Amino acid sequence: MKKDNKVTGNRGEMLAVEYLQKKGYKIEERNFRTRFGELDIVCWDGQILVFVEVKTKIGHDFGDPEEMVDKRKLSQVKRMGEAYLQSTYKDTPCRVDVVAVVLEKNGDVERLEHYEAVY
Repeated sequence: MKKDNKVTGNRGEMLAVEYLQKKGYKIEERNFRTRFGELDIVCWDGQILVFVEVKTKIGHDFGDPEEMVDKRKLSQVKRMGEAYLQSTYKDTPCRVDVVAVVLEKNGDVERLEHYEAVY
C-alpha cells in the first residue's frame, strides 16, 4: 500500500472510531489481524459485537468508498469475525457494519456514512 493510502486509511479509521464512540459504541480493538486479513474496528453496540469495515477516499474519482465493499470483501470480513469470535466470544450476537468516509483534498471530512448490519 502506498504511504499516502495508508495515511488516508488511518485518518478514516480514526474518524470512524470517533463517530462510533459518539453514537455510544464501545471500541474493543482496532486493526485485529487474522489469517484471513484485518478487521478495522471491533466494537460493541450494546450487547452486539460489531465488526466494522472502514473505506476512505479522497474525492470522488473512481466511485464512492461504499462501492469498494463488495460480496467478496464482506465474506472476508465475516470469516475474520468468525475467527475473532472463536478466540474470544463464542455464541455472541454479532454483525458487520461499514463506515464510508470521503475526504476533501485538504483532509476535511466531506461525508461520513455508517451502514449498519450489512452482513
